[in-house]
Amino acid sequence: MSTRPAPAPAADRGFVADRARYRGRPLRVLHGCYEIAGQGMMLARGLAENGCEAHSLAYRVDWDGRRPDFIVELDRRDSPLGKLAAMAGALVRWGGHFDVYHFHFGTSFFGTPYFAPPRPAAVADAEARAGGGTRGWWRQIDLPLLRAEGKRIAFHFHGCEVRSRAHMLATHRLSTCTECEPFCVPREQERVRALAAKFAQRAFYSTLDLAESVPNGSHLPLAIEAARWERAALDRPLPDQDRRDGVRGPVVIAHAPTQRLIKGTRHVEAAVERLRAEFPQVELRMIERQPWAAMPAFLAGCDILVDQLMMGWYGLLAIEGMAERRAVVAYLRADLRPRFPDCPIVSAEPATLYEVLRGLVRDPARRMRIGEQGARFAREHHDTKVVGATLLGEYRAMFGLPA
Repeated sequence: MSTRPAPAPAADRGFVADRARYRGRPLRVLHGCYEIAGQGMMLARGLAENGCEAHSLAYRVDWDGRRPDFIVELDRRDSPLGKLAAMAGALVRWGGHFDVYHFHFGTSFFGTPYFAPPRPAAVADAEARAGGGTRGWWRQIDLPLLRAEGKRIAFHFHGCEVRSRAHMLATHRLSTCTECEPFCVPREQERVRALAAKFAQRAFYSTLDLAESVPNGSHLPLAIEAARWERAALDRPLPDQDRRDGVRGPVVIAHAPTQRLIKGTRHVEAAVERLRAEFPQVELRMIERQPWAAMPAFLAGCDILVDQLMMGWYGLLAIEGMAERRAVVAYLRADLRPRFPDCPIVSAEPATLYEVLRGLVRDPARRMRIGEQGARFAREHHDTKVVGATLLGEYRAMFGLPA
């Protein structure tokens, strides 16, 4: 499946080409080496829409079927030496062509994500106090090589590869770490942060709750192809929306329990079970291991989307739901909300979720108003071309050019 966008409209091409030009040609950017929520693919698309030569690379194709431009299947190599040879081959093949190397999730050509198996919080905290947890002297030796070649490097953080569990628990009443069985490795997080500080000209984070864990980082909003999700909702409109109040008609509440303890899934299940006593046509629809290609049609059949209840900001699924004009519920921290005052997400946490959902279920007109606001918000803040233009400005600054 191609990830290349359609060419920019003719009226835009001159501006786009000039802004994306570097050394007389389009700026060359590679996103790698791990796909987290398809963001390498989406950002490469957004940069291409702004005139860059941009591609995405991943060391695996995950269960959801997202396929970047370049794929090196490390899992097919049986031995550590075989994996190392595959990484070296990727560096030789793509390590010289691009101007900017934008690495996601703490990875690089010689770096893959490293987590421990989920374990009780007390065990994880004891391990953190004891130290340890890093591995492989050769990990990410590509970074000084790329810098020596004059390449620009960006690190892009997305979650538990960098989120400081100790800080979040000490500072916030609710956070991703509140109920989690930790799989993060604090010493590894420190190592990745140190690499970013030493070798990267820019460090980005994708959700606002990560700001405290990425010193001197910049927020880059998550990116989606807004038109794809908008089109799915228009092609599959919900029937009789004004009657969808849980009594006269169905109300489908969707939730994706990708990490149940992080997302607060048990609280969603409990709230919906309570609602059924008053609204017999309320249905909870779990989004579990849905192929990426099927997700737009799946969300089009839902009325309300519950994202996460403790993180403090919203994730990719919330943006996709907003683009499809669905009412979205997530916990938004009060100190972060002013950053995006036009965000129409309805905030809820475990203690308030039942009442928040009750108000939305019984009021289809309100849900439709929120949905219209959400589609506009997703288009203005999260469309690939919008985010790509912002990212291109950051890259230009890395080369000392005006944004």
